[in-house]
Amino acid sequence: CGLPFIGAVKTMTMNFIFYIISIILISGFVGTAFAQTVAIEKEFTPAEIEEMGNKAVLLTLNDGTIMIELFPEDAPNTVHNFLQLVESGYYDGIVFHRIIPGFMIQAGDPITKAENIDPENPDEHRANWGTGGPGYWIKAEFNSLQHDRGIVSMARQTNPDTAGSQFFIVHKDSNFLDGQYTAFGKLVPLGSSFKMLDMVAGLETNSRDQPADTSKATILEAKIIDYSSPGLSEPDRDTSIISEVKVAGGFTDHYYSPLHEVAFDVPYRWAVDEGPGPGLQIVMEPTEMEHNVQIQIDATGFTPQVLVLSEKRDPSRESAGVPTSFFSISSGDDPKILSNYIFVNDLDQKAHLMVTTQKIQTDTDPIKFRILQLHFVNLENAYSIVYVNVEDWFRYEVGAFHQVVENFEIMIDGKMQSILFQKDPIYKQIISDVKEKPEPEPLPPARIGGCLIATAAYGSELAPQVQHLRELRDNVVLQTESGSAFMSGFNQFYYSFSPIVADYERENPAFKEAVKLTITPLLASLTLLQYADINSESEMFGYGIGVILLNIGMYFVAPAVLIMKIRSFYKLQ
Repeated sequence: CGLPFIGAVKTMTMNFIFYIISIILISGFVGTAFAQTVAIEKEFTPAEIEEMGNKAVLLTLNDGTIMIELFPEDAPNTVHNFLQLVESGYYDGIVFHRIIPGFMIQAGDPITKAENIDPENPDEHRANWGTGGPGYWIKAEFNSLQHDRGIVSMARQTNPDTAGSQFFIVHKDSNFLDGQYTAFGKLVPLGSSFKMLDMVAGLETNSRDQPADTSKATILEAKIIDYSSPGLSEPDRDTSIISEVKVAGGFTDHYYSPLHEVAFDVPYRWAVDEGPGPGLQIVMEPTEMEHNVQIQIDATGFTPQVLVLSEKRDPSRESAGVPTSFFSISSGDDPKILSNYIFVNDLDQKAHLMVTTQKIQTDTDPIKFRILQLHFVNLENAYSIVYVNVEDWFRYEVGAFHQVVENFEIMIDGKMQSILFQKDPIYKQIISDVKEKPEPEPLPPARIGGCLIATAAYGSELAPQVQHLRELRDNVVLQTESGSAFMSGFNQFYYSFSPIVADYERENPAFKEAVKLTITPLLASLTLLQYADINSESEMFGYGIGVILLNIGMYFVAPAVLIMKIRSFYKLQ
């Protein structure tokens, strides 16, 4: 029953993407996509970047010119590729083939050139406009440039690393594109540049946003000119960028702050909130889509948090290059240190890893919190990654802390590099220890709030099995795109009736035992996933379909066969 719903979710998502970000290249040439090659990225020297920054590109149209200032310090490979194409004459004769007033104008498809159009049938190739390119792709170089009016950025397909030659010029501020597309230039606010932008954006178009008359939308010539910025204002920049990136098994949000030179992957279904101040002050909390955490929030009134903090180094608070201060809750009692380690990574950097507890007195009872914190430094700044949660629920969200640490990057030796502390045996052991199941084994009563399976298993021999399956879901199923899509649809369906059944279980012990007996085969089938070696999307999809078919067999096919056998037996009698 869930499959049509999941299909609808995927369809709605794709429609939303293509409606909002309509500058993506039309992917009608899927059959040839795999023939594209990715251009080799080059490491540019400061001198080469400065040389590219002293150039501009002048686009000549029938009614005027458009002058583009370039930002190679933000997107060196993109600027280098653009200059090479201009120098080769690639853009001469190309048409601004997609025009959306109040949004952007787009060009760069060689299919739009007059030499590729049949004079006797000029509309023959219009259906393919937007699908052409130079025959290779370049990787995305997302940066802090805001997509304000006049910004020049690269068009692409759904995959971020599929830009080629097509670019767009933003007609009106479109900051929802920030961090999703590679901005690399800006119209120079002198001469006719912005006048021409408005002119092209105002041309009459057909139903496909193509210019009805291409004569005013054609780039007659594109050439490189020497350019020195005459003290013009710098483009606006984002202090941080959150972009969706592909990882093993699916997609995740990636945070990057060019201001503080910090980058990391955001935990699945968590949101980022940046606080004020001269240093970095990030608080991450789970969103409403993380249903299990919402049960904890309803039960305890506290939302688990992962904090990322940075400030200028203070040698007085360090010992041999390691921060000696630690995070504590200001309204709590004196912290109690459970674990306290200093270790060194492969780059000879030191880190301070601690596990502490604190109690906070409420109007009724004290609440005990557990805190896991990692502190380290580079040449200029001190950093902290902190996970805070109530002790009874602490181990459930340790994975969020680990995901941040595992992908955390800071500026080291002039470039963004991983901190690598997650590879240290001490770190691995601490993470393993804090994930250990507390004694006694049964789940906390609040955990079973609206989950009929957890309610039926609570206090029984199935409780450890249910918790193990939750960890299996978080660590395996949700790490794949198909698994995440299925769980999203399943949760919507499951929680539409689960709380009602769970309440009736608590009121009626006999009904609870019946539910426990019913779900036992289901739990047994799901445990098979722990023995599967799932390393790809296809393997997850295959194992998932297998488990679904197994449950259909147990719950529907087998009972039907048994009933038919019994009926046949009585007929024979």
